[in-house]
Amino acid sequence: MTDNPAVGPHDPDQVLFAAPDLSDEDIDAVVRVLRSGWITTGGECQALERRLADYLGANEVVAMSSCTAALEAAVAHLDLPAGSRVGVPTWTFVSTALSAVHAGHVPVLLDVEPDTLNLSADSLERALDGGLDAVIGVHFGGVAFGKQIHDLCDDHRVPLVEDAAHALGTTDHRGLINGRGTAGACLSFYATKNLTSAEGGALVTDDPELADFARSYRLHGLSRDAWARYRPGQPSGYDVVAPGIKGNLPDVLAAIALSQLDRFDEMQGRRRVLVNRYRDALAALDGVTTIPADLDHDGADHLMAVLLPAGTDRRVVTDHMAARGVSTSIHFQPLHTFDWFTRNAEVGPGGVEVAAGLAPRELSLPLHPGLTFDQVEQVVSSLAEGLELAESTS
Repeated sequence: MTDNPAVGPHDPDQVLFAAPDLSDEDIDAVVRVLRSGWITTGGECQALERRLADYLGANEVVAMSSCTAALEAAVAHLDLPAGSRVGVPTWTFVSTALSAVHAGHVPVLLDVEPDTLNLSADSLERALDGGLDAVIGVHFGGVAFGKQIHDLCDDHRVPLVEDAAHALGTTDHRGLINGRGTAGACLSFYATKNLTSAEGGALVTDDPELADFARSYRLHGLSRDAWARYRPGQPSGYDVVAPGIKGNLPDVLAAIALSQLDRFDEMQGRRRVLVNRYRDALAALDGVTTIPADLDHDGADHLMAVLLPAGTDRRVVTDHMAARGVSTSIHFQPLHTFDWFTRNAEVGPGGVEVAAGLAPRELSLPLHPGLTFDQVEQVVSSLAEGLELAESTS
């Protein structure tokens, strides 16, 4: 990772939770676009879409300003009646459910599996039997939700949108996750993701109608973007196909992701090495469970998530780790615990007992390609000390 004085010095004793792996080539790519005279959505964005489609074996990729924008496009394309009921795992970031809310629908919050924190097939089946109009599934931490989720949605003729914000490079029963057979897979290129454009995302699909819709939707519903209108010799007119959003990815950001694709497999390999190192070290800590419980060889290793022993005061642990220079995070605070969702969402007929029980125990440890083995040991030793401190003060 290249040192960049523009962001200030980094204390080598501090272990960052997530840090973008930015190379000189990534920086050169941005400079090249800045000097090109065209920095918003254009040729670089189109090149990213082509390269990503080739990598994933996808028919269509539409670059977006975020995974959230991609989710909103996918849900909007379903064209469901206002007030439709959309199943969403309660264990996810708020944007997953808000993509349904912004389309005028009601999120129905569903439970998760304890070993992966992915959508529970039992919870989904009960909700489908009770009536759902669509489902948004989440591939948590880069681990694909199971084939049973797809089968249940197919059996009930309910469209399935994939929130694949954590899952670029993840493989399931279909191959690399690329929206095949679903209502689209939505990727994130946020700063903490395995491949980044600082801010950004993409909608991946095998449906050309969805792709065409998303290209218009990301630009307010316009029929032609600026790249098609402003170049010499191009007509300047356009139409409004349907109301859309401002959700396009500018070239200056697309250049970062495009450059990172050149070494994406290398960065993924480094993550796997670090995850294995973590798992070996964490095995010595009584009561600490890794998520997923067993290494998922087909996963993307986006998070190094653990469950603390039941009854542990997580704040005591994280405060101690912070004092030792280790940053941590929580993935996630379940949706059913937020005030707005308690008043405006439904909880599925099976309840959310698993998520409610595990929510106080989840802790995400630092994971990024720049992490060293010594830092992994620092993280695990500070976690062990924090657990001892929490036990002694309980």
